[in-house]
Amino acid sequence: MIDRLAVLGGSSVYTPELILSLISRNLKFKEIVLIGRPGPKLPLVAKFCQRLVDKSGYPATVSGTTDLVEGVRGAKYILNHVRVGGMAARIRDEKQPPKQGMVGDESLGAGGFANALRTLPVVMDLTQRIEQINPDAIFINLTNPMGIVMEALIKYSKLKAIGVCDLPGVYVKKMAMILRLSPSEICVDYIGLNHVGWIQDVKVQGRSCMAKVLERLEHQSEDGFDYDLIGLFRMIPTRTVGLFFHQDEVLKKQLACSRFRAEILHEAEQQILKLYEDNHLTEIPDLTRQRNAIWYEETIVPLIEALERPTEEDIILCLRNDGSIRDLPEDCSVEIPVKVSAKGLRPWKVGSCPRFLRGLFLAIKESDRLTVEAVRHKSYDYALQALVINPLVPSLDAAKRYLDRTIREEGIELH
Repeated sequence: MIDRLAVLGGSSVYTPELILSLISRNLKFKEIVLIGRPGPKLPLVAKFCQRLVDKSGYPATVSGTTDLVEGVRGAKYILNHVRVGGMAARIRDEKQPPKQGMVGDESLGAGGFANALRTLPVVMDLTQRIEQINPDAIFINLTNPMGIVMEALIKYSKLKAIGVCDLPGVYVKKMAMILRLSPSEICVDYIGLNHVGWIQDVKVQGRSCMAKVLERLEHQSEDGFDYDLIGLFRMIPTRTVGLFFHQDEVLKKQLACSRFRAEILHEAEQQILKLYEDNHLTEIPDLTRQRNAIWYEETIVPLIEALERPTEEDIILCLRNDGSIRDLPEDCSVEIPVKVSAKGLRPWKVGSCPRFLRGLFLAIKESDRLTVEAVRHKSYDYALQALVINPLVPSLDAAKRYLDRTIREEGIELH
């Protein structure tokens, strides 16, 4: 039994999916504390979560608080999924870059950069306060832009921070399905940065099955696979890698898009909150489930389970490099397989980057580093440098236009 789980950004309308995942996997907590901002949203979500718990007979209480000290004190695990600026800010991150000739995304490129300018000051303030209140907590980060947030936490926080994304796990499952095995029966050699991950090899009982995977992929057509990149490099990228290698095509689609994903989610949030107002509601509505928030059931809860068990389990996580990928700085964030148990984390030594990826990875990490320093020093020059070297930004002129607009619209102070 774990005494307390604290959730930063706990007023998310998708938090009930976390509660249901804990219940379904029978991972017992005495108390789950949802931490959010003042307003009607937090108590609505907390009360609905408690109704889910009461209906199941799960031995826990769910409460909401706006007091960080009260919320994180004594928590063994702190889950961070704050969204600074809400879904309206994500809409800007997706819609504004295409107007400047750049791919729009909340985690990568210009949109991820703008998200970081908003998000890093808040997350770093929270973690500095948590260091004083509960320095031994395990801080599980789900907040985007994951790669940049983890970059900052690795360099400037003393907390035990772990970044978690559902995308690598999705591809592990895809590999298992192709081989007609369970995920636990395969070993996936994965090298990546958050949302820029590649499968280098798949092994079963120590023997490579990559040739078999590639052969079977040649004879089928399935969503989520970039067959052009697979054929060219004989490795398997996650779907977001395509933002870098198909920029023209992605940008064309975004410019023609009538409604962005963030706009759909923003509209759905308002409807979901209305449903949660019903005190008789004790099941997660279909509208909530349409988000397909698999990161709780398939990533967050399994990670906590693994951290509670004595035996090791391989999970792909975002954390400090420490030589796992030889070509990258020791103190940068990477996404790699990690052996996880109650004894702690043992990252794989993945080795060197494939040569075709080395330049891309180095450019992304230097852009991340400069973004963090721009926020720390409130530096316009660092911010512009971070943007102009980003592989998803086409020119200095485009970078400057976007940066100046972001500063103006977001009210960010840089000098």
